[in-house]
Amino acid sequence: MYLTLVRKALDLAGEELRGRRVIGEIMIHGRTAVVLRYSWSDDGNRIEAEIGLEGRHGIVRQAVVGAGRSVGLPNDWVEDVLPAAFGHGLSASAGFPTGMYPSWERPGLRVLSAPASLLVSMTFLASLRSMDDIGYDDLEPAIRIAAQAGIKSARRLKGLVAPYLERREKSDGDLARTIGRRLSQFEYALDRFGCRVVLRSKPKSLADVAAMAREDSDCFRLASGEFLQAFYLEKDKAVQQAMLDPVPIPTGDSKDDAWLGAIGEHLAQRWDLEVPPWTQEVTFIGGQTLSFWPDEALARDIQIVETPPAFRRRLLFTYAEPLMNAKFPNNRKVRMPFWQ
Repeated sequence: MYLTLVRKALDLAGEELRGRRVIGEIMIHGRTAVVLRYSWSDDGNRIEAEIGLEGRHGIVRQAVVGAGRSVGLPNDWVEDVLPAAFGHGLSASAGFPTGMYPSWERPGLRVLSAPASLLVSMTFLASLRSMDDIGYDDLEPAIRIAAQAGIKSARRLKGLVAPYLERREKSDGDLARTIGRRLSQFEYALDRFGCRVVLRSKPKSLADVAAMAREDSDCFRLASGEFLQAFYLEKDKAVQQAMLDPVPIPTGDSKDDAWLGAIGEHLAQRWDLEVPPWTQEVTFIGGQTLSFWPDEALARDIQIVETPPAFRRRLLFTYAEPLMNAKFPNNRKVRMPFWQ
């Protein structure tokens, strides 16, 4: 009975969206349904498509909810009923009304079984538009699907969506900044929903940090943070020196290796220790590519001035205290003259 009602509701919603010149899409992954909207413009030379994530008041969501209500389905049928009715196979015209497979010339609604890589990519692209009525809780299903698929860092997510963004990001500075913000928000959401990488042990040296990063590159940032906390809590200089001295085996990522060298050199200089010789090896000096963290255009002038020597010589531009965290000793914090 539900399958018949679902088909009828989807066909009704498709007809409504067709009249509005909108392409709606419901992506099914397991027991999760994500609702998207596609719009486009055509100036005769080029078609520009935009993807929107449908909030509670979005055109597509309102159409499918209203259509479901008209045939006797509950308001939450898209999330609670549709995934079960759809099953786990690939979408096919035999499964749902053929009118739900629109084209640019014939808008409407489509439903498809989506692998994690497609669902996560489309959700991220949709998030680049304004999301006034969408919060972190609305994105939780997509965040969890990403984590289950092994996408547990901004770096891994950026690699996944890069093919969709390469041309537009280079030609649109505002878009590049939005991408940076959304990647940061993705990592925050991973923490919020308990989906971040979990370390198998606490790193006791930078060599341990490198070892963890070699096993899983997503561990580098978390392992570095754990190491820094342990370093700041240690009061014995001999122990601190022993935490820096072991020679790391390179991670295989030139940027991570440059950061390892910068961390080891900077901590030694700031805590009046001996700079470990390994930090001066070519592998840990970095390449010739500028890197700004965080990568905000408005902050670059300050970063160029403030960045400490160990980072500057590796072309890693950041802030006066790039390694500060909650355990950083207050009496060691520096303030640049113009912040006084």
